[in-house]
Amino acid sequence: MRGRSTDAAGFSLVEVIIAMFLLGIVAVAILPALWQGIMLSSQQASTATATRYMNSIVDDARATPTCAYLGSIAARPAVTDGRGVSLSASTSSVTGCAPGATATLTINIVGEGRTLATSTALIYVP
Repeated sequence: MRGRSTDAAGFSLVEVIIAMFLLGIVAVAILPALWQGIMLSSQQASTATATRYMNSIVDDARATPTCAYLGSIAARPAVTDGRGVSLSASTSSVTGCAPGATATLTINIVGEGRTLATSTALIYVP
């Protein structure tokens, strides 16, 4: 019977199992931070979509500056972001709307039961 020589290179099975166990512990320790990062990233994506939607509403209001149009902004259809969350203009108020005056338009975009974006814009009504 031939014995194992003392100069044999490589790892034994026990050393490989211990290394895998240690890597597993490190992976489990990092997992909560990765999960939180994914959740925050998806929330920020919803906020970015809400901001774009709000900016498009303000741009449309400035393109059509009539009191009737400004009053109907809350009835705009909702949009859906990449996660499938429905975003809608829940509260919009118009103050000082009169021909030849500057109206103040306040918009809140709501999704998942919370306000994601708020804006106040000044719009000249000719």
